[in-house]
Amino acid sequence: MKRRIFTLILCTSIFTASLSGCAKEKNDNNHITEPTANESSESQGQAAQTTSQKENGEKVKIIFSEHLADIKSNAPQVYNIVQAFNAANPDIEVVLEGQASDEHTTQMKLAAQTNSLPDIFYLLSGDAKEMADAGYLADISEDILNDQEFVDSFLPGMLESMKIGDCLYGIPAEMFVNGIWYNKALFDQNNLSIPVTFDDMLNCAQVLKENGIIPMARGTKDVFSCWATWTMHCRYGFYDHIDGIINGTDKWNNPDYKKFYQMIEKMAKAEMFPENMITMGYDEAQQMFASGQAAMFDSGVWDTAQFEQSDFADSIGFWWGPQFSDGIGNQKISMKAPSHPYCISAKTKEESPEKYEACIRFLKFYYGKEGTQIIVDSNCVPVTKYDGEIDQEQFPVYANIMAAINDDWESPLICPNVYVGTFETTYFESITGVLNGVYTPEEAMDFLDEQSEIQGLVKKQ
Repeated sequence: MKRRIFTLILCTSIFTASLSGCAKEKNDNNHITEPTANESSESQGQAAQTTSQKENGEKVKIIFSEHLADIKSNAPQVYNIVQAFNAANPDIEVVLEGQASDEHTTQMKLAAQTNSLPDIFYLLSGDAKEMADAGYLADISEDILNDQEFVDSFLPGMLESMKIGDCLYGIPAEMFVNGIWYNKALFDQNNLSIPVTFDDMLNCAQVLKENGIIPMARGTKDVFSCWATWTMHCRYGFYDHIDGIINGTDKWNNPDYKKFYQMIEKMAKAEMFPENMITMGYDEAQQMFASGQAAMFDSGVWDTAQFEQSDFADSIGFWWGPQFSDGIGNQKISMKAPSHPYCISAKTKEESPEKYEACIRFLKFYYGKEGTQIIVDSNCVPVTKYDGEIDQEQFPVYANIMAAINDDWESPLICPNVYVGTFETTYFESITGVLNGVYTPEEAMDFLDEQSEIQGLVKKQ
């Protein structure tokens, strides 16, 4: 397949045009029917003996590249799934490789240039869509979407983020579940209820401050540490304007977004955050909450295991954040959207059908019942449905997270930061800039409009 040149510079615009059809790929006549998601590990292993094991008896080896340097410690669910799959499939060896996030992103782009991508690999969504357009990613729709039982096992919207036209180029590695953690014991001690509206939250903050408690832990030294604010932005019409901004027909500086940035400014002026938040990082803010110094913390599900070890784990709850009387649209918006994907190399599919078949089997194991159970056992959140029971007494924090995920609050299919692709850091800077008093709301929006042009977020007409 002829490849288009893939830029090594981070693309600042997202790929929004829907392709009318999939690129024709080689080896169509080599398609192998895959086992269903509900086949046992034993039957999967036996079936593979005749389809994917090399004639000389060697294992089919596939390389799986992650965006973490220490996968066993930082993503035990991934490590454990690989070990379980290898044990259940003696004819296949999944070799797990990892490197730091930024290094991994750069390496995948270099590998695309040299046609040496791993077989399975993690990609940022914006990069994945650009790579799919350039022909570097395998279309896996025939092997995934045609298995209806497997498709039905996913939570709503999880398979939509990497669909381009009728083609599927990846499956979310995990779910973005962002919100606000709270310490119910601190609220109870001060005769406060968990807030519902923004005014409720400001009133709670005032009482907590008067009693020597930091209302919300936050460290703006790490500009990415502003997850709950994305959800709040969705309650101020983020998706009503962003397409127009990208197409050059709208601006960041609009009346709806102005209300959002004014709300952030009110939070800062209400002294909701630590006095030294500008010199604090995410880790310090996390410890501030975990030690009981702060009543709330802006974060997400990745802190579940950490908080499960807390002395007051049974008092830690999770909340989607306040609703706004001057908000735009549905105020019962959560954030449980698909994250960045795992993809398969187009070269693997085109040149190594036995490796491609092994990759598909691995993905079906990863997202099947066995993999889902391993993810749950690791206190992580699966992108597939889980109908088992969580021990509330043993894992109170995880049980609360799973209850929130299964509530009836709607969620966007794509997080705001993913939607703007590699422009996300600039978006974060606008938010933390207002929180830190560096920008007024108007200045933050003007900054985004200026940078949208400079960085190429806005499409040239």
